[in-house]
Amino acid sequence: MPEVLPFPSEKFHVIYADPPWFEQGGGKIVRGAQDKYPLMKTEDICALPVKDIAADNAHLYLWVTNNHLPDGLRVIEAWGFRYITMITWFKDKVGLGQYFRGQTEHVMFAVKGMLPYKIDENGKRCQGATGFYDTRTEHSRKPETMRGMIERVSVTPDRKKIELFARTQTAGWFSWGNETDKFTQ
Repeated sequence: MPEVLPFPSEKFHVIYADPPWFEQGGGKIVRGAQDKYPLMKTEDICALPVKDIAADNAHLYLWVTNNHLPDGLRVIEAWGFRYITMITWFKDKVGLGQYFRGQTEHVMFAVKGMLPYKIDENGKRCQGATGFYDTRTEHSRKPETMRGMIERVSVTPDRKKIELFARTQTAGWFSWGNETDKFTQ
């Protein structure tokens, strides 16, 4: 398990997380996540003190791979959130897999309390879609399209936001993780 850094002491209204799920390839060659960075078991991800940093009313965006969908639901519950829907990233290239080779990855959207969606300057609700197409780049690098969707639906000037297991530092976001400088914006 990777070293777990101390969590911030403040509360956040928007939490965006990409945990290092315990992925184990079935082939003879190690070339998946376990070859790139330390992984965490679902119990350890559940045990992170996310409840302590989540505001009473908050949105959670949790990246999850196809084979960890049930684990994603466990994490959502352990962190004190309620599952609402899933957003699917359809990639331009096929990746690794056993029976089926992966070309999708998902973000589970969950809420704690009652944080409403954003309202635009015309009084209309800001909504996202449950799927999008985007290019796959470096291993584990997530598309900025997803952050844009989060900012459209959940982010207002008075809402604090954090990215857990961040691999880049983004202006206006608190970045937490041991690889926050892996990618540049």
